Amino acid sequence: MEHIVFVHSASEQTKESGSNPLLRTIPQGEYVWHKHRYPRDKGQVYELWVEPFIESLNEIDDHEPVTLIGHSFGGTVIMKYLTENQVTQKIKQVILIGSPLFGCDDKFSDEQNKLREDAEDYIDVPITHIQSVDDDRVDIKHQMCWQQQFPQMNIITKQFGQHEFHDGIDELNQLL
Repeated sequence: MEHIVFVHSASEQTKESGSNPLLRTIPQGEYVWHKHRYPRDKGQVYELWVEPFIESLNEIDDHEPVTLIGHSFGGTVIMKYLTENQVTQKIKQVILIGSPLFGCDDKFSDEQNKLREDAEDYIDVPITHIQSVDDDRVDIKHQMCWQQQFPQMNIITKQFGQHEFHDGIDELNQLL
């Protein structure tokens, strides 16, 4: 059985906002989903967000494949964890959706959320970054920053979808 660990955005998670509209467009039945609640009310603080992420990983047997999907700050949490820790799970792929790379601009500059300088040396799984040109929260230039740090990263640039992708992402469903 394949697993998906989904780390939601730091936005308010209601039926019509945050990562929920996007989640509703992804076929749920084919996978075992691990969707913990993250402490968005405490801000974008890696040390607080990594705890529920580790809980999700620990729910999965090491021999079962897992896809990691991070929306916005959720993707930053996944990438920081993977570049700083030994992971025993069988990671199939990492998919980032509108995720900021801390240090790419002044808006996302918190030192505690930045990846290590040699981060690309610590990840040996396919990574895809999906973002829309009209993203209203994370500037599209973050996609270029990610690709500079991880040259092998697959980049998917959408013209529309803003940050929450209420209408879904066909390419995301194809990757799964």
